Amino acid sequence: MTLVGEGVHRFGTRLVNWYVVEEGDRLTLVDAGLPGYAKQLDPALESIGRTRGDVEAVILTHSHSDHTGFAEKLRESTGARVLIHDSDAELARSGRPTRPEATPLPYLRHPTALRMVAHLVSNGWAKPDKIRDLATFRDGEELDVPGRPRAILTPGHTSGMCAFLFESRGVLFVGDALCNGNTFTGRRGVQILARCTNTSSEQALDSLSRIEGLHASTLLFGHGDPWNGSPAEAATLAREAGIS
Repeated sequence: MTLVGEGVHRFGTRLVNWYVVEEGDRLTLVDAGLPGYAKQLDPALESIGRTRGDVEAVILTHSHSDHTGFAEKLRESTGARVLIHDSDAELARSGRPTRPEATPLPYLRHPTALRMVAHLVSNGWAKPDKIRDLATFRDGEELDVPGRPRAILTPGHTSGMCAFLFESRGVLFVGDALCNGNTFTGRRGVQILARCTNTSSEQALDSLSRIEGLHASTLLFGHGDPWNGSPAEAATLAREAGIS
């Protein structure tokens, strides 16, 4: 566990993150890792003096199974609400993957890609739990969950990819709109994800304009360590890095 902001905790592994946001005695989870991370849930919550019964909601940045993870198991066991942008809701309900713009095969020459693929497969990436009961939201909404984040639509990785701004905490969860270290090429730094994971990398770059004016001092990613700086600085770095 790593405390990454006021009442904000990072969990997961070095390859895939999920987060807990505290507000009083209520919790919001931001993403739910891979399906195999279900075994992390109770020990993670116990490490901050909480239980799964304290979780009021899981907000999903998008529909990929390394983010929807254990959300359905948690919903079934506690009744916690699961929320996702309307554009990704059907994919989360069906468990279907998105169609990327490029094949992953050329990336497998990179040791980073091989490690990532092995980790995904061994943790249930190919067999996601369908989320049977979802609430949806739209771009710009303030979500009625602990912390009351604002959702910002940032399409490109998926059509419903969303960032979440917890403005009072100075924290912006960017999901897979950006990463801090490329999960397939191994290139370091803030950038968009590789083409083999995006529906449109050009659109992902264009979407950076939707977050660069936001006020936050810490960016939190689905993949990679927290990054201290403004969304505008992160967007500049990502544009310089370009498409991989």
